[in-house]
Amino acid sequence: MNQSLRPTFLTVLCILTFIGSGSSIFSSFSNYQNAEVAVGVGNEALEEVMDNIEDELDSEEEANIFQKIMGSVTDGLTVENVKNIALANGISAILTLIGAILMWGLDKKGFWLYIFGTIVAIVAPIMIYEGMMGAMAGGGAAFIGILFCILYGVNVKHLR
Repeated sequence: MNQSLRPTFLTVLCILTFIGSGSSIFSSFSNYQNAEVAVGVGNEALEEVMDNIEDELDSEEEANIFQKIMGSVTDGLTVENVKNIALANGISAILTLIGAILMWGLDKKGFWLYIFGTIVAIVAPIMIYEGMMGAMAGGGAAFIGILFCILYGVNVKHLR
């Protein structure tokens, strides 16, 4: 295969990353700007969920466990945390977008930049939110991020 030709699979991955990372950049900007509103709406929704679920619990022990879990979520849902995660997600999206642009041009540095951006997306929520909420947010980022890192890794042989 000619070294200057980009494989179709790599092209598709890059286009998906252009779309996903581009969307994440705009979403992060919006989340940062609207952090106060997001926290207010989020807290209202959590209170409603807590009220509905507490009525369904069978024992005091279940209620205590549920309160601890929901308490860690509500404690983490602050304006500062929402702004910090928006910044981290924006940085991660910019890094993965630049990595995909470099890989589009068959530059291997893009692969390493993409991996670094993915690591930021996984570690930042764990450090910012801590506890259950951090683990869930980091785990969600890890699933897609690691999948794409593996898929890009299959194409590293085509990069220079």
